[in-house]
Amino acid sequence: MFVFRMECRRVTAVAVEVALDSLGVMLTRWDDAEVDLVRFEEYFSDAASADVRATQMTRVLASWSEASGCAIEVAELLDRDWQEAWKATIHAARVSDRVVIKPSWEKWDTQPDDCVIEIDPGMSFGTGLHFTTRSCLRFLDRLLRAHPVDRFCDLGCGSGILSIAAIKLGVSAATAFDIDDDAVRITAENCERNGVVGRVCVRRAALAALGPIDSCPLVAANILAHVLREEIDLIATTVAPGGHLMLAGTTEGDFAAVSALYTARGFECIADEGDGEWRSGLYRQVGAAKK
Repeated sequence: MFVFRMECRRVTAVAVEVALDSLGVMLTRWDDAEVDLVRFEEYFSDAASADVRATQMTRVLASWSEASGCAIEVAELLDRDWQEAWKATIHAARVSDRVVIKPSWEKWDTQPDDCVIEIDPGMSFGTGLHFTTRSCLRFLDRLLRAHPVDRFCDLGCGSGILSIAAIKLGVSAATAFDIDDDAVRITAENCERNGVVGRVCVRRAALAALGPIDSCPLVAANILAHVLREEIDLIATTVAPGGHLMLAGTTEGDFAAVSALYTARGFECIADEGDGEWRSGLYRQVGAAKK
């Protein structure tokens, strides 16, 4: 068993989480208040996979001045029982009325209305338990119950969990985009694991390079706040008239400004929720986009 570990000061931890969330990566977070340090860890069965994650995160964090000073390492864990002990910390969780996220090694007493999504941590892009993902899943659940649609688009898919949930909640087809090769691969693997292959189209592309795409009645953009600002033209026009947009990946401090930009583009915020660090919003397209 090998561990990929990042350590940083508490003041930079939110910036690091923003970078992690942009990739859909969920690491275990440990806070040491006595020395003002935050440690992020992820566990792998082989050194090569841990090294891949270290290379990936070194590249990502290099472009973030807010995340400077992070220490990154890969280490071998010698305790044979560590893997089972680690598994004991990851449990199935109900994140909305219908959506349940579970690792492959746990059983779940499925109820008739449950939408169970199986996602393993490790080389996959997290467990779907980060607040930004959970808030989108809750929006998705409530919205599709009240306003069923046939298509869903995820701009920045990470693990693919939102597209998988959309299909399992009744959407006929989903399109998932991400700039990261690992995200595209992991999304495809998770679609296969959850039996939705053929109904989720996965594409590797940067939003800036996408150009016009077919409008969709339901769109999610769980990405960094600066991307939500810079790519507002593409994101806004991807939403069909009268459609809905989920925006996540914004901190509490960024949310009001980002929300105001989308309100000016013809969107009405009909719901939002936060956890003290992050805030996500659900919007309805109510008028012509204004530039």
